[in-house]
Order: sequence, then structure tokens, then C-alpha cells
Amino acid sequence: MGFIDSVCSAVGSAFSSVCSAVGSLCSNIGSTIMGEVSSLVSSFLPVLGPTLEAALSVFVAVVSFLAELFTDKPQEEKPEEIGMKAEQADKKPENFDSINDYIEYLRNEVQLDPADLEKLSDEEKQKYKLVGLGLYIKNIEEQQGVKLDPEFLKSIPKLKDQGYEAADIANLMQSMKNNGVTDMKQYVDFMKGDLQPGSPERQQVGASVKDMVEQHFKGGEVNMRKEINKLADTVRE
Repeated sequence: MGFIDSVCSAVGSAFSSVCSAVGSLCSNIGSTIMGEVSSLVSSFLPVLGPTLEAALSVFVAVVSFLAELFTDKPQEEKPEEIGMKAEQADKKPENFDSINDYIEYLRNEVQLDPADLEKLSDEEKQKYKLVGLGLYIKNIEEQQGVKLDPEFLKSIPKLKDQGYEAADIANLMQSMKNNGVTDMKQYVDFMKGDLQPGSPERQQVGASVKDMVEQHFKGGEVNMRKEINKLADTVRE
């Protein structure tokens, strides 16, 4: 059993077909980038578990906001449109100098019939949505020079559960980058206590987390230690 098949089996029968469909779509399109998109989607899909549709809506809202902020994504564009266009397109990511150029080609030169979008089943829409989100994530990484590790992506719904919004997550990413941290997994490592005490990485990520919390509470009074411990508890769950 291959990696993708193993992951699909792990998420249970209710969603394994969606996972398999994403893998098949990316495989049919081909290219190294689409293989990375498939692996990326498969790595965070299990955490969505039985609440796929609800949790997926969180990913759509957050990743779409980040794509609008850090790339050229139009606000009205839906990720399933990009995923469906990728399937229909004649060209592949490797035909372009960047992922952004590929997405711009899909955006501007591949046309969809709105009726086809309306006729999609829930499973088909989820498949295209996940592929579109994967392309958005790869584009953000390329444009910003950061790594959106699956462990970080898995933490997003838990941040949302604590009341943090997409703008807060964007602030965290920007602050970490400004502090010299480009692998967002270090947020998870910090929250788990896996960064060496006193190390530059721990200090840099800690400063970024504090910055996010302060901006979230808009300068209001907050028990910083208690708030960070609360966020850490959600990551350790």
C-alpha cells in the first residue's frame, strides 16, 4: 500500500473516497508540483476527521485570506474553480517559471461553464476545493519564501476554535518571517516545548506569538502566560 493509500485508509470510509479522488486527480494531471499538492492535502486531511465539511470551511476561509494577502488571488475566486481548471487545462505547472504564473494561466485562460460547477456533487466539490487549496498553499510558500508545514496547517482549526481569525494567523506568519523564522512548523514546536530553551529560534517564535496575541486583543489587558498556555494545550491535544 502506498503513502497516499495509507493516509486515505486512516481517515475512514466516509472520506477515504475524497482523499483517493484528490490523489487520482493530481496523478492524472502529473508534474512534481501536483504530486506535492497531493501529499500536502493527504497530510492534513486526517485531522479533519468526521467533521470534514465544517473543518474544510475553516481551511477555505483562512487559506483564501492568506492567498489574497500574500498572492494575487481575487477575493471572489473559489478554490474549487482553480482545482477544476487544473484538471481541464492543457498545460502543467512545469510549463511555467513559477506556481504563480501557472495559477494566473488557470485564472485567465482556462474557462469554466458555471453550470458545470453547479452540477458538482459534494464529493467532487471537496476534491476540487482541496486541490485548489493545495495550489494556493504552494503559491504562498513560493511568493513569501516560507514553509507552511502540515503540522502548522493542522493547528489552524484549533487556533480558530480559540477565537483567533485569519488575520491573526497572517500576523503570526508575517511576524515569524520578520523575526527570521521561515518554517511555520516552529510555531508548533514552540507550543510543544520542543525548541531548545534560550535558543534564538525559541526567542524568535515566542516574540511572534506574543505579537499575535497582543494584536488579537488590540492592546487590551491579557494574561500572556495564561493565553499562550491555552494555545499550547490545543496543539498538544
